[in-house]
Amino acid sequence: MQSEEGRGYEVEVELQLSPSVKVRVRGLVEAAGLGEAVAYARESVIDLAEAYLASAAPVVKKFPQELLAHLESLTYRELVELLLYFEGPLGREQINQRTRELGREVPKSWLDTEFFRKPHKDLFIADRDATGVKVYRLSEKGRLEVEEILKRIRSTG
Repeated sequence: MQSEEGRGYEVEVELQLSPSVKVRVRGLVEAAGLGEAVAYARESVIDLAEAYLASAAPVVKKFPQELLAHLESLTYRELVELLLYFEGPLGREQINQRTRELGREVPKSWLDTEFFRKPHKDLFIADRDATGVKVYRLSEKGRLEVEEILKRIRSTG
């Protein structure tokens, strides 16, 4: 397709924001060259990503302070489930770091072994983030179990 201003290029650009969120722009771009067409598409993706990140920022969940007093009564599995429920997909290193920050570390040895064994493994789903690191999120079964854990904790005080 020739035009007076340049040539039409079909361009597709994709940006992975998280394991579950991708921004993709695809279309015909009029430009003097392919590099210019890709630059236009890239600008569009960046604008969409910035809009997403700005709108998503307020809904980021954090581990509730009220649950900190109950950490010692939780199993490692329950603590990991609660952390993923409130803070979203995390890698094993991030889980270890965050639980250490919260005051009850889930050891790397547990994350490297028990985390993957039945019945625990049915509660989690593994994905890869944009950098290729394996991250974990709750399955529907895991989410339902967390809601039961929260009811139990809140009913005891």
